[in-house]
Amino acid sequence: MYHFRVKLIILFLLLGALTSCSTTTKSDDPDITGIEKTSDSKQGVSKNADNRLDGTLKTQEQDAKNDIIKVVDPMRDIQINSEIKSTYKQVAKLNKLKQYLQAIKLLDGIQVKYPQLSGPDYQRARIYFGQNKFDLALKSVDSSLNNNSRNYYSLNLKGIILREQGKFEEAREIYFMAIETYPAYPNSHLNLGVLADIYLRDLPLALLQYREYMKLTSNQDKKVANWVLELERRIKAGG
Repeated sequence: MYHFRVKLIILFLLLGALTSCSTTTKSDDPDITGIEKTSDSKQGVSKNADNRLDGTLKTQEQDAKNDIIKVVDPMRDIQINSEIKSTYKQVAKLNKLKQYLQAIKLLDGIQVKYPQLSGPDYQRARIYFGQNKFDLALKSVDSSLNNNSRNYYSLNLKGIILREQGKFEEAREIYFMAIETYPAYPNSHLNLGVLADIYLRDLPLALLQYREYMKLTSNQDKKVANWVLELERRIKAGG
């Protein structure tokens, strides 16, 4: 009931009220979906999936309207100075060059100087994730969240890491936390959609999240637009 309620609140929140927000941390966005979606025959949904989706939206509509709240970017007030920005850019370059030890060393220096920040551990988690060191990535992202539990970039990344570890239910919970923290962040919706589509076989949830992602990105992603059409056809056909 809680997740349905969260999803419905998100639907109404984003119908027209949201605008894209800029923060000093937008350059830290991982922009990681972590997988190329496939459309093979392994994906499935029950024959009643379309009824479940429509019924849920209708029966919970009034509750969702009553629970609409003003959405504020929880990262908007975080200040990152020129030194930190420059370090993050260097880390990104080193990461691309696979010079991981040097990148980690730079992050360690920033972490010591600015221990209150969640960004260095988040960046460190991205580096470990890129090396498929998922346990270390999870440890780092948890450290990031210990400094700032509302860092939705870190929440989104944690969901991706858990998914790669095969912890699909845990990943779903984390994605919902990311969405609840800041519904206007597109990647959390996209990654939850991929998880629901491919791993959880929950096509109604996947469709809902893909649609939210498309709204937040002004319907610019043609690939995801095709996924939406595909899921609509499958749900209508009963899976």
